[in-house]
Amino acid sequence: LVVFIGICQSVLTNRYPICKKNQYMIKINIKAEIDKNEYPLRVIYISSYFPRKCGIASFTKDLTTAVNNLNPLALAEIIAIDDNEEEYEYPWEVKTRIQKHDIQSYISAAHYINQSSADVVNLQHEFSLFGGTDGDYILLMMDLITKPIVTCFHSILPDPSEHRKYIIQKIIEKSATVIAMSETSRKLLVDVYGALDENAVLIYIGVPDFTFTATTEYKKKLNINTKNMLLVMGLIGSGKGIEYVIQAMPAIIKEFPNTEFRIAGQTHPTVIKSGKDDYREYLINLVKENNLVSVVKFDNRYIPLDEFAEYYKACDIYLTPHLDPQQTSSYTLAYALGAGKACISTPYIYAKEMLANDVGVIVPFKDSQSISNEVIAILKDENIYNKYRENAYKFGRQMQWSRIGYKYLKLLRLIKENINA
Repeated sequence: LVVFIGICQSVLTNRYPICKKNQYMIKINIKAEIDKNEYPLRVIYISSYFPRKCGIASFTKDLTTAVNNLNPLALAEIIAIDDNEEEYEYPWEVKTRIQKHDIQSYISAAHYINQSSADVVNLQHEFSLFGGTDGDYILLMMDLITKPIVTCFHSILPDPSEHRKYIIQKIIEKSATVIAMSETSRKLLVDVYGALDENAVLIYIGVPDFTFTATTEYKKKLNINTKNMLLVMGLIGSGKGIEYVIQAMPAIIKEFPNTEFRIAGQTHPTVIKSGKDDYREYLINLVKENNLVSVVKFDNRYIPLDEFAEYYKACDIYLTPHLDPQQTSSYTLAYALGAGKACISTPYIYAKEMLANDVGVIVPFKDSQSISNEVIAILKDENIYNKYRENAYKFGRQMQWSRIGYKYLKLLRLIKENINA
């Protein structure tokens, strides 16, 4: 029997020789490379942070979650910017705080970073986050930090004041690289503020991994009993231009009576602090004056992140009728693109870039007639509606948090490796 098995093996080996090679001449040990573990990268983030009711706080929470998923052996540490508005119960990853108007706390935070094992620091910058004139306290802190800094700018003005221009230029000087959230903003960093082209990086605002679905199911979840829903989301303030959508509603409901406009989000905390909510009261009165109470609804809450996404899934047309032409980012418009929504916007900087090439529709500032015309055109023609939805979703796929987290981690690793080299 042993002899017979040996003969069979010999025959099989000769007829079907064991393959020692393949046709691809790959010059690395693939198994060793795949088995190689990525080293843990230790990152400290300077930003406002959850549970503070702030767009950048929510952004940083989502960003660090995305990076942590790819870098699980060195989870993010946060230095949270406190605004002195309330006492926040921060999660464990917040290691220390900066009191916005206390210069000594910036110095203490810099010392904390220098004594830590962090490989790199990520600064999320917006002028209003920090104390001093136009938030210039952050410059002293950056002077003291000895670790490499990567800065993400949330506002990059095309026509800044001299002092704001000075601040951005100093931050660029003190940063190993800088991040913009649109290509237009990236070019501003180079052309207006003097950043080196190769050191100014585009990484989009991140969005959840939305599925491309019909809206009916999600309308039911939110108790929205209408066929068509128009939506504005986020913190409410006078620069949002919401009144122009309200003024467009009579013409819209004349053509499509089963249409609702939902305004979801609380008044901006800085307005609440003043004790007056004049803009919201103005909007409510405008709704009453135009007999629109049954079709314009307010949800005056800070919308939790999970419900935030539900609103986008339920809406048919998303609008950003904002009034500031220099606005260089919009988290809510980014979310709408990620969710594959038909979008209508005024031509502020971020919207003009994001909605180009038939991704969405641009209307003039303060123009209710144009808003109503475009809404009616989209609702009248299913092909147009589907075109905008599909184009938005296709564009928004590149903004998913899994991709944005990967880009951030790749960038932060590059900085560590090249600084050390």
